[in-house]
Amino acid sequence: MKRSSSVLLIVLLIITALTGCGPKQGEIQDEFLAMLDKPPSEESAKEAADYLDQHLSKLDKEYASFMVHELEHYILGVEHNKINYTEWIAHYEKYVDPALTGLYQIMAQEQKSPMAVDTVLKISWEELAKRAYDMENYIKENKDYEMINEDFTWIYGNYINAMIMGTNGTPIFNYKTHAFSEDARTAYVSFINRYPDSITTWVLKEYYTYLTSIQFTMDYNDKVSSKLFFDTCDWLVLESGKRVMQ
Repeated sequence: MKRSSSVLLIVLLIITALTGCGPKQGEIQDEFLAMLDKPPSEESAKEAADYLDQHLSKLDKEYASFMVHELEHYILGVEHNKINYTEWIAHYEKYVDPALTGLYQIMAQEQKSPMAVDTVLKISWEELAKRAYDMENYIKENKDYEMINEDFTWIYGNYINAMIMGTNGTPIFNYKTHAFSEDARTAYVSFINRYPDSITTWVLKEYYTYLTSIQFTMDYNDKVSSKLFFDTCDWLVLESGKRVMQ
């Protein structure tokens, strides 16, 4: 009887040692979030990052993912391009949910080969459509991961917006001739044929209905036609965001 009691006491001591020492996950998170209440700065971001590094090994993936995601947005509040996502992935990948790592991989690709620089498109219309399609598939696989819904719908919307509007430095209608880009037209027809059932293709088909109605010509300086163009694009971006989350 004494031996059984001794064994039980040892087991209880081990459990206490494993679960009772040090702050619990909720307490760690609360202290961390209190740090993020401070106005973003180099010093406060480093303090929060150091604190998170100190406690990451004590967190499960749910807590770690939430806190890493919050830290990311806090650091971006200090400087928009402050994070090197390739290094970020190497640092946090083993602690966070694979869905979050997938988002960071997309961000790393965008840093390595940006869609646009100084408002000039740096990838082809074909690549732009493919990035939107890849993002669409990522969302379909991870849309139940609510924590990052706003992140990936914003990225998808950004790709769709560039696809149908172009950029200031690479307009999709020629500023002088007012004609729709032949390169974009060829790329989008090819994409529709290749991925007929995608949401991105739905966008392009609706877009083509509009383009056909204006005979693929639009003058940005014409207030009526430019308003119709921007209203159509805004609707397509909004509607595609809804559809991709269904």
